[in-house]
Amino acid sequence: MKKQRLLILTERFFPEEFLINDLATAWQQRGYEVELLTQVPSYPHDRIYDGYTNRLFQTTREFHAIPIHRVRTVLGYNASLVRKLLNYISFACLTSLWALFNGWRYDRVFIYHTGPLTMACAALVLRFVCRKPTMIWTQDVWPDTVYAYGFKQTPLKKILLNTFVSTIYAACRAISVSSPSFVQKLAPYTKRPVHFIPQWTTQTIEEVAPPPPHEKRIFTFAGNLGSVQNLEMLVEVFGELNPPNAELHLVGGGVSLEPLRKQVATHHYQNIFLPGRKPQSEMPKCFAESDVLIISLKSEFAMTLPAKFQAYVAAGRPLLGILGGDTADLIRQHHLGLACDPTPDAIRAAFKAYLETPQATLHQWGENALALSQSAFNRDHIIDQMTQHLDNC
Repeated sequence: MKKQRLLILTERFFPEEFLINDLATAWQQRGYEVELLTQVPSYPHDRIYDGYTNRLFQTTREFHAIPIHRVRTVLGYNASLVRKLLNYISFACLTSLWALFNGWRYDRVFIYHTGPLTMACAALVLRFVCRKPTMIWTQDVWPDTVYAYGFKQTPLKKILLNTFVSTIYAACRAISVSSPSFVQKLAPYTKRPVHFIPQWTTQTIEEVAPPPPHEKRIFTFAGNLGSVQNLEMLVEVFGELNPPNAELHLVGGGVSLEPLRKQVATHHYQNIFLPGRKPQSEMPKCFAESDVLIISLKSEFAMTLPAKFQAYVAAGRPLLGILGGDTADLIRQHHLGLACDPTPDAIRAAFKAYLETPQATLHQWGENALALSQSAFNRDHIIDQMTQHLDNC
């Protein structure tokens, strides 16, 4: 039986650390001839990784011998909104041009949608010109996200964005989303069924080990330190609360790292540490040394189920959710810890409540988290589900 040739369209891929790396490997192991269409790696530091050349088009095979077709990356996106928009436009145009000449070679197309929906513009060529069955797995809902970032909604902008979104999803024969709330959000833009397929974590832990002995209760936020995570408020509340028996660790890189370090230094906040970005391989140790893991998002992004949620529950640690929506509901329904609104008073009350919570309760919340990970976010089961939708599209 002939192997299916699968093209994966994604903004980010190895050596950038995203879940698509694991999915591509899984599909290769399941017999697909996998190829990638992406850009030259630069995230999150906004510079080209060592060993790569920022050429217009190139093909490399450095990841499990998978052909990786890369287009040029427009740098400067962390410092300039104009450069960020140019990066989005460039990716959309170059991948569409590449698809026009090469898309006919594939049997199926899978789109891993993170960031702007413009990254999926090549789907229009792949579906309507090359006539290839296309599936999208979206982690971010447009046009809601555009307005959440502060762009004012006008009648003309609404018409243009709604038309664009509807056109992209019209090119996809299978549509899946990473958060339950996204199902209804996408309903106005497509007549096709929208399926909830959660993310998973590559981290595997079979039992909850207690944190190593330490005098202070350690709260850890791990991941991208960006504008939507509401971290300035988190740091301000913890810094002013200044609990002598607790520490706050913000582990990760991003545009907010240096401003947060400046905020801590300017206000002389104690017991707040920002070590910077760590390799993914070190994160299980980071989680294991923590008492509580924090998920924080601004209220405009409450419907998103962040990827770190799956990694946190797999670590078997209680959660502090500073957000609303699906994530807060899961924390409360499954007794994984505490959740609060992203306001100063609510965050302050949540920290105080956690500092008074007995260790036995923390351990039980951690056990509940691990149980949820093993039942609802099983890697093989989710990939089976994804593969079924891909094959049927």
